[in-house]
Amino acid sequence: MRSKPLRVSIRSERPSGTVGLDGRLHLPELETGPGVLLCHPHPAGGGCMDVLLLRRIASELSGNGSAVLRFDFGGVGASGGTFTNGVEETGDVAAAFAFMADREDRVTDDLCLAGWSFGALMCLSALADGLEARSCVAVAPPLDGVDWRPLAPGLSESPARRHYVIGDRDQFCSLGTLDEFTAAVPEKEPDAVTVLDGADHFLFGREEEVAALVARLTLGTDP
Repeated sequence: MRSKPLRVSIRSERPSGTVGLDGRLHLPELETGPGVLLCHPHPAGGGCMDVLLLRRIASELSGNGSAVLRFDFGGVGASGGTFTNGVEETGDVAAAFAFMADREDRVTDDLCLAGWSFGALMCLSALADGLEARSCVAVAPPLDGVDWRPLAPGLSESPARRHYVIGDRDQFCSLGTLDEFTAAVPEKEPDAVTVLDGADHFLFGREEEVAALVARLTLGTDP
């Protein structure tokens, strides 16, 4: 991995107006794998592209040959616009995805998604809207307390491989809720859910473990 990520600006054409999104592009020494877009947790809890888990995931993936983009949703950090609590953030995901797709020096057409908490929900929403990613790793998607049923038809039609990483003590997504979700949106692989014993939604102290897991699920490497 190169020593420092590049600061990039991403143009997001939101219904409310065009905003610039602040991003960090991690480029490996030798790019051999798919590009990966990372989406951050809700800013109300301090979520932004610089949270430790996303930085660990970016480092793990770029160290294994993938270009990785972290970015702040509109209204977060140095990104323009206003945070809309999921109303327009799916469009930010699509804009950042297009930025990765338009890179002239990319070595593959394969692009993948990964997100944590709110970011995971936005990744799934983008797939439901038709975003054509190769795969998506949703870490602790906060499915409790939200109506996820409108996502089911679009996700069922998405060709993307989906994996879910969840702690058995998650406060915002019970294992029962995730079971209901994956039953409504059947996954293409039998082992689509990985449960972390003793972990809650915030995954404190489990960052390296989760980063390695996300990289393995994204890149399809052996454990």
